[in-house]
Amino acid sequence: MGRKKKELKVKEPVRIRERELKGGSISLYLDIYMKGVRKYESLGLFLVPSSQPDAKNINARTRSVAEKIKSDRILALQQRGIKEWDKIKKSKMALIDYLKQYEQDSFGFKESTLKGRSDLRKKMEEYLKESGLSHIAMSEVDPDFCRGFLKFLDTAKNSVCTKQKDRIISKGCAHHHQAVFVGALNKAVRDGIIPQNPFKRLDRREKFHPAPEEREFLTIEELKTLMAVPCTNEQVKKAFIFSCFTGLRLSDVRSLTWEKIHTMPDGETMYVHTVMQKTQKPVNVPLSAMALQYLPERKNPETSAFNLPVSDATINYHIKKWVKNGEIAKTISFHCSRHTFATMMLTLGADLYTTSKLLGHSNVTTTQIYSKIIDKKKVETVNLVDDLFTEKQDSNKGKEGK
Repeated sequence: MGRKKKELKVKEPVRIRERELKGGSISLYLDIYMKGVRKYESLGLFLVPSSQPDAKNINARTRSVAEKIKSDRILALQQRGIKEWDKIKKSKMALIDYLKQYEQDSFGFKESTLKGRSDLRKKMEEYLKESGLSHIAMSEVDPDFCRGFLKFLDTAKNSVCTKQKDRIISKGCAHHHQAVFVGALNKAVRDGIIPQNPFKRLDRREKFHPAPEEREFLTIEELKTLMAVPCTNEQVKKAFIFSCFTGLRLSDVRSLTWEKIHTMPDGETMYVHTVMQKTQKPVNVPLSAMALQYLPERKNPETSAFNLPVSDATINYHIKKWVKNGEIAKTISFHCSRHTFATMMLTLGADLYTTSKLLGHSNVTTTQIYSKIIDKKKVETVNLVDDLFTEKQDSNKGKEGK
């Protein structure tokens, strides 16, 4: 009888190792060896001392999680190879950990951009807690997960509003969270962490879209009214009206120094040359006589043109009181001055391309939103005539009946 052949054991490329810690706990980590290359990965998993209550069951669950991670790594290595290890490891990191890294990547980004990332991360934490998906990995983010997050945003509570506890966030806010999340996933694709952005597989109808009606603005008559009304902070008033005639954002008005204001070759026309804070793109904005009228007295080249409150909230507080004193029943913030400029230019006959360049838009499609607003207002105005004549006809019918 011949000898029984020895079974060949296939050496696994990934093994779970243990490291004893002070206090009796044991840390689990992965030892990866493939094609002469060795890597290690800490799992953040710990076995508790056997003396602790229910230690056997706790450690069994911990080992089960470690085995699942090990199996995922082996499969990923077979598909992508050891050279892709760093990207494999990142694709297996928790989504919330990736969003925290994305939030902390502050190089070259303005404060409002980082705040948007922070706000998204907080909303995502709420969703993950509610859905029981706290440990979902980057590689597991698929179209269904994205749909679930958008459904959550549709009814998500507004954590800032204190007057109404059950008030939900606006569609505009939900759209902003969606945009930031899409940006985070796009970066993950560029970094090779995930193969494609799952949001691209969603139907357009499943996504949030900015609503034109949310872009509040002042009509020309309303702007004239406010120009004659005093404000509790005259610098805020001047800056707001200046923006109504230039389309500059608050961030660009804040950073506007006298050295950014130049004179054209004709020796008469003045213009602002600045790099927009939001997009980091240069823009040239000619200054009309009305815009110049609201510029404060010229000072040193490096001096800010406007002396504004540090807080945006304080600026908008003064604007809110000012608008109320002008008896204008609209919710107006500083950013509405930009919308006012855009709608005013189009109302006065400026073409879309020119208006787009003045606003610093990289795509005319963005400017078309304002064009749609103007068209809507035109329809509403024409319909006023119908109401007027309908009332007269009803009145005449009443007289004929008598």
